[in-house]
Amino acid sequence: MTNTSTAASETPLKIGYVPTSFPRDMVEVNQFAEHAILGQILEPLVDADRFGNMTPGLAKNWNVSSDGRTLTFDLFPDRVFSTGKSITSKDIVYSLTRHLHGGSQSRNFLTSIESIAVNGPNGLTIKLKEPNVAILKALTRDHLGIVPDGWVFDPKSDEPIIGSGAYRLVRKSGKWLLVINEKFPQKEKISIPQWELVFFSPEGSGVLGAPLPDYAPLITQQGRDDLESEFKKKGIPVEIKEQLSFVQTSLWWYPHGERYRSAEDKARIMGFLSDLVEARCEQTKCKRATGIVPVGIAGYLPEPLKIVTTHKHVEKKIKVRLAAMGVLFDFLFEGKTAAEIAAKHNLEFEFFTFSPANLKDLTVKKPDVVMGSWAGGFNDPEGFLPLLNQLLATDFVKFLEDLAPLYQKARTEQNWTKRAELFREFNERLVKEQRMVPGWKIPMYSVRRPNLKEEEIGFRYTPRLINVKKGK
Repeated sequence: MTNTSTAASETPLKIGYVPTSFPRDMVEVNQFAEHAILGQILEPLVDADRFGNMTPGLAKNWNVSSDGRTLTFDLFPDRVFSTGKSITSKDIVYSLTRHLHGGSQSRNFLTSIESIAVNGPNGLTIKLKEPNVAILKALTRDHLGIVPDGWVFDPKSDEPIIGSGAYRLVRKSGKWLLVINEKFPQKEKISIPQWELVFFSPEGSGVLGAPLPDYAPLITQQGRDDLESEFKKKGIPVEIKEQLSFVQTSLWWYPHGERYRSAEDKARIMGFLSDLVEARCEQTKCKRATGIVPVGIAGYLPEPLKIVTTHKHVEKKIKVRLAAMGVLFDFLFEGKTAAEIAAKHNLEFEFFTFSPANLKDLTVKKPDVVMGSWAGGFNDPEGFLPLLNQLLATDFVKFLEDLAPLYQKARTEQNWTKRAELFREFNERLVKEQRMVPGWKIPMYSVRRPNLKEEEIGFRYTPRLINVKKGK
């Protein structure tokens, strides 16, 4: 068991890297590194293990009706928030309703919910407008962790987020810390009582800040290389391990751009982008994504589709505006290769980046094509596709136009084998009809000091620090 009096005096280990937009109200959170911290503070209604199996969260059991439209939950009767307040079904209703009624990223996954009702202090009923076989997985999101009924985010508070997870988020001497939650029922399993958050510097740049973290789970290859270099400069040993990852990139027509309704321009531009990504993948030895659904998730395409693009000369040169999330993709559009491939398609391009925290900027800048990367909200096709609502600033179903019926059929099919087949057909048509261009798969790594032992994350969306242990 952790000796909490001793723990309070220990120097906290450092976890990185966290966007400087954190902490903020979870209904505004849209970056994976923020989700990873929320997962330490909040607990969801239901959870998932590293194999992707559904496990209890705050609900000890649940039932889905035969028509797939009614879900009932029984809560653990003795669970409490870090403040000591008992957790009841009213807290669940309040927490989920905040996401449903706001601009939350998680709202994209909950649109099938018709109503959420209290059924006694420890009972809950969720009714759906239509069957949604992915709804339980959606409810495992850290983003949807439960807060007290009536809770309001206060950015000036030294403890702005109240939850029931293994850790509390507190500010001390200008630093943000995760400290052990004394009310957590499995606190004896917590090996590391305190963590100090290490932030990116500056926001959105991907530049590593100081000090160096003791543990950085699920970071990109660039982050891994930068960290490894810094540790070597200081002569500090470090261990690096590749993690199972579903993170990948893709390029989409932005429906508010100037050329969105020009079929001829779209064909040329998407041909250019497809050729460019293919060339860059060959140069960098990276693996090409096969579609919007990552390999390993139901509905994925086993191999990249061979899309033939013509390079015949077109009289009229056109200019295309491209936008990419973050600064990790600059290399794609820089240098001789990009210029040569653009010339083959008789076009020129303008490229700019945007921060994940400022997606609304795109509606003003109106690019023709937008490129993003994400790990998905959970490990199901529906954990990836609804995220496009925010990236494209439009309703994804309406964006699909004639493909919408196929998508709706896939997402409501309750037979898992048929559902996977329908999503595979949908995924294939998205690529073949050049509605989008698959980018590349992004490997993710953990970097840690040798004295730390981490869990295998597997199919769970984020790691749990309760499973990180100190070794000898």
